[in-house]
Amino acid sequence: MSRTKFVTAVVAGSLAVAATAFAAQPMSAAAQRQAEQACRQHDIQPRSAAWELCLSHVTRAYEWGEQTLAAQLARAAGDARQSCLEEGQRPESQGYRVCVNKEIEARSELLILGDDQSGVNVAEVK
Repeated sequence: MSRTKFVTAVVAGSLAVAATAFAAQPMSAAAQRQAEQACRQHDIQPRSAAWELCLSHVTRAYEWGEQTLAAQLARAAGDARQSCLEEGQRPESQGYRVCVNKEIEARSELLILGDDQSGVNVAEVK
């Protein structure tokens, strides 16, 4: 293979990868913005351990197109933050981060989705 053909193949491959990454970006950016809003609605403050954990869970749900799940995960993150604070965890500690992560995951495993339109968590219906 000549040097020119090799360079052309590398450039074409790089452009294909860049185009794919660029095309995927708007959905992730939109999902991130939605997640930020949902996390704020549940009293989770930016630049905190709870914020990072909330964003990672909620953004992923929005990327999957699961609006109801995203809202429930944001609520679970807010509840987890509050629960860990009530346990006496200090927000700047590693223990707090571990507690919040554990609580979010435990609460998200308990989410039993009702009708996608209702957003009702049927595990909480009395």
